[in-house]
Amino acid sequence: MEFSVNFSNLNIKINSKYDYVYNFCRDYLSEETPDFAVETTDEKIDNEIASVDFEPSRGYAESICIYREIAERLPEFNRCVFHGAVIEYNKKGFLFTAPSGTGKTTHIRLWKKFLGDSVEIVNGDKPILQIEEDGVTAWATPYAGKEKYQNHSSVKLSGMCLIKRGKENRIEKVNAGEHITEIISQIYMPYEPLQSIKTLELLDRLLKEVPLYVLHCDISEEAFKTSFGALVNED
Repeated sequence: MEFSVNFSNLNIKINSKYDYVYNFCRDYLSEETPDFAVETTDEKIDNEIASVDFEPSRGYAESICIYREIAERLPEFNRCVFHGAVIEYNKKGFLFTAPSGTGKTTHIRLWKKFLGDSVEIVNGDKPILQIEEDGVTAWATPYAGKEKYQNHSSVKLSGMCLIKRGKENRIEKVNAGEHITEIISQIYMPYEPLQSIKTLELLDRLLKEVPLYVLHCDISEEAFKTSFGALVNED
């Protein structure tokens, strides 16, 4: 099955084996001329199924492989896939990142709980970041985690927050270089050497353009107040 989608203002032709991928991307379908095309192989699908501790359908596994193929090409267009949750408040974007299971989804739920409809969740898990000299834009995709938090939009990032569990709620603006190992683990790194080099250049620009904070928090209202106070009042 051949169809095109628009992710991060790029039109991408997908050649899929299973209907799952088409249905998964349905809200992002495009009829514009593709910027590039992707497909995967049965071998890669088999490897994806073997790499996880549950039994996904072949269609689901193909959807993961397809996004990986897309991520391999994105650096050519000053873009990358980043593991994090992006919200928009007062026309500003904030990205919360952390290893899986640390609490980034829980934290953005706190923002929704206390701010309601004034907060939009752009993407809950794997947004595409467009990194240019005039700033960084986070784009929604259907790859948004099991909660499917995404709203088909984009937002300029004003801050990035690395979440760590803590008994005391506190936040500090940090030197990105001191946390490069933690941040680089959250960005998709292509296998192709030149694309990897380009991704590192994009990461360097990202950390220069967007202030980085480290948030130690629990799951209380105080945790929300701590991050809100620092991020929103940055200006």
